[in-house]
Amino acid sequence: MTLDDLRRKWERDAAIPFEKRVRKASRLLADQARARYYLRNAQVGSGVRVEGRPKLINEGTLIVGDDCTWRSIVAPIYIYIAEGATMTMGRSVRMHSGDTFSAFLRVEIGDRVQIGPHVTIHDNDFHDLYERDRVPESKPVVIEDDVWLASGCTVLPGVRIGRGAVVAAHAVVNRDVAPFTVVAGVPAKPVLELDPERFVVPE
Repeated sequence: MTLDDLRRKWERDAAIPFEKRVRKASRLLADQARARYYLRNAQVGSGVRVEGRPKLINEGTLIVGDDCTWRSIVAPIYIYIAEGATMTMGRSVRMHSGDTFSAFLRVEIGDRVQIGPHVTIHDNDFHDLYERDRVPESKPVVIEDDVWLASGCTVLPGVRIGRGAVVAAHAVVNRDVAPFTVVAGVPAKPVLELDPERFVVPE
């Protein structure tokens, strides 16, 4: 984050009492310093914030876009990227406590994706159904822009979730989700279609 960005945020909060503005600015700077430490082995954009202490093992490639926030407060965020695997996050991705992601091949998360607490995303099942000691083939997971993954949902290998879709709390997604569709249940099924014309993209 540049000095101009900090100045804009300071001016935006002009109505807030001075001491509170100072505390807010201090937290922002501390979160960005924490991001530089915890994400030191990743390709990180500007304005990335980390709150708390995530658990990250990066043996592959991790790319984190501008203005992402990892809120690892109540429980750690756990992320594992295997050797040769890639995990990418677009701009303004919001992650929360207890999120658990792993990439043995590829996990892609688009721009402005909202991820609630204790969401699980894996591109591998870890065990074959019959040969339990054999790791099966990985299948890429793609989460497109503006998706909302609600608390406790699970996204299984090989799934693509279309732009603007919503996955309800505790749903288990085992197949592709169409854009601007709300899915719920185990396994997740469509329950509502959203109107793309009413969708607002944050600036």
